[in-house]
Amino acid sequence: MELNPLHAPTVKRPLSESTRGWIHPTHPLMGTQGRFRIRAHFTISDWLLIGGLLQSVVVLLLPIRPVYALLPTFGLAIFKVTRLVLKVNGVIENPLMEGVKQGRSCAVFPPPEIGEKGMVRPVGESVGGDGMCILLLSNRCNHPLGLFYSKFREMGQYAKGMYTELEQNPIENGFLGYSDYSSNDSVTQPRALSIMYFKSIDHVHKWAHSSPAHRAAWEWWDAEQKVRGVDHLTIAHEIYGVEKGKWESIYVNAKPYDFAATSHAITDAGGKKLWACPAMDASRSFRTSAQRMGDVRG
Repeated sequence: MELNPLHAPTVKRPLSESTRGWIHPTHPLMGTQGRFRIRAHFTISDWLLIGGLLQSVVVLLLPIRPVYALLPTFGLAIFKVTRLVLKVNGVIENPLMEGVKQGRSCAVFPPPEIGEKGMVRPVGESVGGDGMCILLLSNRCNHPLGLFYSKFREMGQYAKGMYTELEQNPIENGFLGYSDYSSNDSVTQPRALSIMYFKSIDHVHKWAHSSPAHRAAWEWWDAEQKVRGVDHLTIAHEIYGVEKGKWESIYVNAKPYDFAATSHAITDAGGKKLWACPAMDASRSFRTSAQRMGDVRG
């Protein structure tokens, strides 16, 4: 069975989808991850109040007529509405469509080696390739200060160390990548959920018990818990071992995300190490769930 990847393999391993969200030349909180988390810790009324206070400061402090002090606000509103109209009418590019693959695609484990005929799955093997382990890590700050609570920020630094360690040693840890999501059961301070993909449960357990970063976080939590220093923090994990042939995926009009955005170490016909994205074209194959979960037929 010939596989048609949406993206050519790369020499350098791409960072996980969520890790890229923390990267910004000025400060991590200026990246997409940081901006979302800041925004999620305030209600709409909070943001309106902040905007109103800033506008009031401008009116009170600047030695100009109030009508002129309002010009930046109206100018920004006109600019945003104009850009929206131009996007809707196709005059300027819609950034939300960047990387979107029109039609159907699915994600499967790439073959460990690329032959002269490209990526091929032999007859009799599972269409999806291997099994996997899915680790769900979640946390929430229940303190009124939310993002500004010192223990929450401290916990975040330990989490950053663990994610950095996984990104730096993906093969050893069987780490494939991860995506982040937030809950919608509260107006502010949602639960943050990381969906993490590993090659097996054994890899997860080995990393959890041998990782210096995880050990440091574990010991910090235990020490703080003894003095009730983390009573306002929620943490949890769930682990699911998924057998070969017991999972499948399909995406329509989407850019790779979740498992489709993970990275897999492979070698080409000359033995060169490469990194492959598991997103495959499914416009002419992988038509049904049963096919995607079955074996390759002759």
